[in-house]
Order: sequence, then structure tokens, then C-alpha cells
Amino acid sequence: MKLVYIAAPYHADTPEEMENNRQTALASCEEAYRLGRLQGIKIVPVTPLGNFSYLNENSQDEREQALHMGIALLSRCDELWVAGDHISEGMREEIQAAVRLEKPVYSMGMEQQKIQAAITGMPPMLDEKCCYKNSEQKDYSGQLLVLKASVLAPWMLDPRNQLWIAENGFGTKPNASGRAVFATCLMDGERARFNREDFYGIANPNRLPDFAKEKLSENQQNIDESEEFEP
Repeated sequence: MKLVYIAAPYHADTPEEMENNRQTALASCEEAYRLGRLQGIKIVPVTPLGNFSYLNENSQDEREQALHMGIALLSRCDELWVAGDHISEGMREEIQAAVRLEKPVYSMGMEQQKIQAAITGMPPMLDEKCCYKNSEQKDYSGQLLVLKASVLAPWMLDPRNQLWIAENGFGTKPNASGRAVFATCLMDGERARFNREDFYGIANPNRLPDFAKEKLSENQQNIDESEEFEP
């Protein structure tokens, strides 16, 4: 039995178009099921457009939850099949996640060049080359750190989930017996606990991808504005 993830466009300008997209995704599931029967393969197709239809697409928070839940579902699947006539931003993330999870990616009629373009545009995972040399021996307090990709859950394999600002914990000190580091994710503000050895070291902003530089600049601008209005 093969569990197949069907990736298809959903978001549109009108509710009617979104419903049409959902029906297209469900029809693609049926097509995959029947194709499996013709080939004598038990295919179980799944799609977030059917499984998570209870989430509100117009809510930014619930849309992000749907994407995270979709990647979690994808991590349990054997393959990803791309349906529809174009690749949406959400589909691009699904395709790139499948590649990182080493899942085969196949087309259901879409030009292979479009799928390859989404794969080619993948931002690479961050590594120790993005850090200052020997920074793993420094004090991490208040520093932007690069989390090791091996620490992330399969559905979180994205360089945007590797940048964390250390806040406190014994592990922020290089020679402390305690290893805990409490940190905040640069991109979405999530807080979490890690061990000191979970990080490559202190990030060098000059070696970070553009999305990180833009977020750092945005954060600095917010700090400058808050200080400007202080009594």
C-alpha cells in the first residue's frame, strides 16, 4: 500500500474559485486511486484540501497551521504527486519539503520544468559556515544562533526554522554545567528550549540568506521606532 500526498492549488480570489480548486484536488485523488487500481497498486491518496477543509483559509494563522499540518502529513507519505495547472506558494513549500524529506515527486500532467523550477529555487539549509568562526565557544546570551538541521522534526526542515535568538539558560555560558538554552525563533517569535550543543554557533549576518537579513532589518527598525517614542 502506497500513501500518496496530492499537492494542488487552493487559494483564489473568490470563494467559488477556491471551491473549484478543492474539487479539482479531490478529483486528482480519485484519479490517483483509479490509476493505482489499473496498475494493481493499492494507492491511498490524501490532500490537505480535503483533510483540513475545516480550517479558515482567510485567517492567516489558520492558513499557516494548515501548511504546518500538511507538511506533517507529507512526512508520513511515500510520495508527492503535483496536480493542477500552476504551482502556488503553498505547493512550492510542499515540493521543497518533499525533496528535503527524500520523498519522490511526480507530476500529474503538469510540465516537469515547472516542478523542477520549484526544486531549483529551494533555499539551502544553514550550517556552520553561516556562523562566526569558533563562536560555539562564546557567550550565547542575546545572540542570533543557527540551529542544527538534525534537531528539527522532519516537517520543520526549513532554514527559516534554524535562526533563534538566545534569551537565557545556563547553556548560554560556554563553561556552565547546565546545557539549557531558552530562545525565540527569529521568523515567527516562537519560544523553545534547546541544549547548547543543538546550535552550530553565533550567526554571521553577512553569511545569511536574504530572508534572514530582511527580518533582522525589520526587527532593528521596530526597535528604533520603539526607542524613538519612549518618554
